[in-house]
Amino acid sequence: MALVFDTIVPVFSIVAVGYALAGRRFRLHLPTLADLAILVTSPALMFSVLSGTSLQPRQWGALAGGTLWIAAGTAVLALVYLRVRPGPRRGLLLPAVFWNAGNMGLACARLAFGPEGLEAAAIVFVTMAVLSSTFGIWIAKGENGLREALRLPLVYASVGGIGLALTETTLPRIVMEPIEMLGAMAIPLMLLNLGMQLRLLQVTDLAHALVAVAIRMGGGIAFASLFVLLFGIAGVDRQVLLLSSVMPAAVINAVLAQRYGTDPSLVASAIVLGTLASLISIPVVLLLVT
Repeated sequence: MALVFDTIVPVFSIVAVGYALAGRRFRLHLPTLADLAILVTSPALMFSVLSGTSLQPRQWGALAGGTLWIAAGTAVLALVYLRVRPGPRRGLLLPAVFWNAGNMGLACARLAFGPEGLEAAAIVFVTMAVLSSTFGIWIAKGENGLREALRLPLVYASVGGIGLALTETTLPRIVMEPIEMLGAMAIPLMLLNLGMQLRLLQVTDLAHALVAVAIRMGGGIAFASLFVLLFGIAGVDRQVLLLSSVMPAAVINAVLAQRYGTDPSLVASAIVLGTLASLISIPVVLLLVT
């Protein structure tokens, strides 16, 4: 139980600070902070973490494969639901499939499982980031979505970090030090962004939003449990996959939905409700896996 509190309290404390900063008194420019997280600090974090990782094909196969399995499973559930009860297809798929592997996933894994957990969560994050920045944009935008995804630096930073790890190349400290310093800002900045987004988003389209949350978390843990059972995933990899599977929908889904007109009210509602539900889902899973 102490581990649960040690993990949850710091994460949601920073989220609460972000929620307070979104008030009129402070007038911070949220799009600028979001761009800073997406374009600068997150790529720096991925590059620094992955470049120092001891790459093991088995671990990458387990974590990346598990992430793809969970995402595909929840996508199938969402599509089956939409066949039974027609609704906003793209607006439901985004929050059901693409979860918060960044600000929530990385922070919880690091606090719960230490540096080893952060390395495992980074693989999940990179896989989800690639999915979100390709198929996520494709779903949200439609035509020319994949072309736009190639503009984001996160994919290139991840590839660069993996390349250094594969070749066992070490960059000079004068180069890595500023990258690591920027990367250290990533998780707190993403959590602040999440808190600010939660204050500004409005809950509407409640029925479809609840379905999206149920598919994201309920379907996520079901498919994750099946994956670790079928493929014998154990240790920190198992813990991180199961924890990741109950993360709420990523806030970036709201940004994509707003930018491309993809049922933004439904997507935003699913993010708000899912984040509130994670106050229960994350402690429960932590208690079960530790």
